[in-house]
Parts: sequence; structure tokens; C-alpha cells
Amino acid sequence: MSLVIGNNRKKLTVVAALIAVMLAISGKADAGVGMLEQGEHLMTGNMNFTAADKHWDVSRNTIDNLCKARNFGMTVGYEYGWSYFHTVYASLGMGYRRCGQRGLAGPGVLVSGNAKGLADLELGVRTRFSGHYLDSAAWEAFLIIPTGYDNGPSALGKGALGAGLGVLFSSNPRHNFPFRTWKVNSRKWGWKAGSKFTYFFSGKGNTLRSYAAIQYAVTETDFVRTGDYFDLRLINSIGFARGGVQNQVYVNQAPASMTSSDQTTIQVSYTHSFIGTGWSTNILFGKALFGRNAPISWYTGIGVSYRWRE
Repeated sequence: MSLVIGNNRKKLTVVAALIAVMLAISGKADAGVGMLEQGEHLMTGNMNFTAADKHWDVSRNTIDNLCKARNFGMTVGYEYGWSYFHTVYASLGMGYRRCGQRGLAGPGVLVSGNAKGLADLELGVRTRFSGHYLDSAAWEAFLIIPTGYDNGPSALGKGALGAGLGVLFSSNPRHNFPFRTWKVNSRKWGWKAGSKFTYFFSGKGNTLRSYAAIQYAVTETDFVRTGDYFDLRLINSIGFARGGVQNQVYVNQAPASMTSSDQTTIQVSYTHSFIGTGWSTNILFGKALFGRNAPISWYTGIGVSYRWRE
């Protein structure tokens, strides 16, 4: 009888986690390089709001938008520690994008078009570096599966099959807080950095996204599973012009004049982990600092994650 009750409780816990991820807006409140222990599960997701009234043109001049971008998005994800050296993952985006160019039947373009529904599905695997970098470096390979959206700036997905590679680095979580108290030689700082290149086989705008972050502990933490900490990061995204610019809020220039795009953003987040429960929450805010063929946007988001073992 106790075994049956235990299994039912486990199922209810998993169902609760799934419901919380779908409804309560979740986000990956996880530092380090995203590696799970063997047999460990992680459910994540996030909900965000993005706004932009202006954009940078091809010469980095500030231009008013023809329409105001007010976009909502949500991402859900699942990760599993397949082995000590390999973590597999999947993520799916969804949302509503109000402002952008959308093609019409026949000649002409609808400016301030909108899109809603599913974005692209990403499937991937992360692998630890060996040697002294087991907990502080990893590389990942992934596949982008399209959901049918076209290449327009208002689309939620790229509408093209893609693949990519990435690398992740961080401070070693085992080196943080080697003592039990704040006052005796405890480390309050951590760092994290990574880069990710995505290639689309139909040439619909490949992207390179990189970031570097510093982390400051509010309570004792390993910056992975326990404690509270702030994260300040600089994010740079480059969109290559093959097949059209990807980051524009809308297109107000001749297609022949389109060039690659870039955007640099600053982001601050706060993470709280509920020790002993497997739950973590985070909240974040970001603002675009400069760019080219990119929106002058700001965004905010909130999330939750839940991890458990078999």
C-alpha cells in the first residue's frame, strides 16, 4: 500500500511541476554549464514581454517604428541527465508578436502584421569537457525543427531546418563557498560565458549569440541548485543577411539594401532556489544598448524550474 501511495505522490508531483511550468511562467533558474547528474530531470520555462517603439537602421541611426512592438512569449523546456557526461534537452517557444512585416496574397506587404502560435522546436545534447573542466565547461550540439512560419520579422519561428553548436563556461561551483559562514573566506562571486551558432539550411539568416555574465551571491549558494544570487550579463546577437535580416522590427527599406544585423543587450536577473524542494524561481529585465537593423527593445520575464531524480 505504501508503495502505491508513494508512486501516486510522485506522479502528482510531476503533474504539478508540468502545470506550474505551463501556467506559472518558468525560466531556467540554473547557472553553471547546464549539466545534470545521471538520472536527474529538469522542467523549465519562462514568460516574457518585449516592447520597442524605435529601431536602429543600417547606419545605426535611431528611427521611429511604423508600429509599436508589444510582444509576449513563453518557452517550455525539459532536460534529462542521460549519463554523467551527457545531458539531453528539448525546448519549444510560443507567443504573440504584434508588430512586423507580413506578406499578403499578391503584391504588397502588411506592416504591423502579427503572428501567434508555436515557434521553433530545439533538440540538443550537452557534453562535459574532461579533465579539470568537468563542472565548468561543456559543448552542445542541437537541431532546430521548424513550425512552418516564414522569414518575416513578425514570425515566431524561422520556418527552416537548422542545426548548431555551442560552448559554455563557468566558474567551478565546487569552489564557491568552501566554508559554512559568510565571514570566513567565502566566495560571493561567480561567472558564466557562452556562445551559440545556428545555421539554417535554406539560408534564412544564420545567427551567432554570445554572452558573458558575473554573478553575486545574496545567500550561500553554488550558483546552480541552492541559494539566492544576482546575475548581470552582456548579450550580443548577430544575424547574417543570407535570405533577409532577422532582427528588424519591420522592413522599411529596399530588400537589396539589407545587411547583417546585430544587437547588444544588458540583462540583470535574480534567482531564488527553495532548498530541499527542487524548485527555483527567477525574474529578469533587459535593455538593448546599441545595434544595427535591430529593435531598440526592452524586455522583462519571470520563471520557475523544477528538478527531480528518478
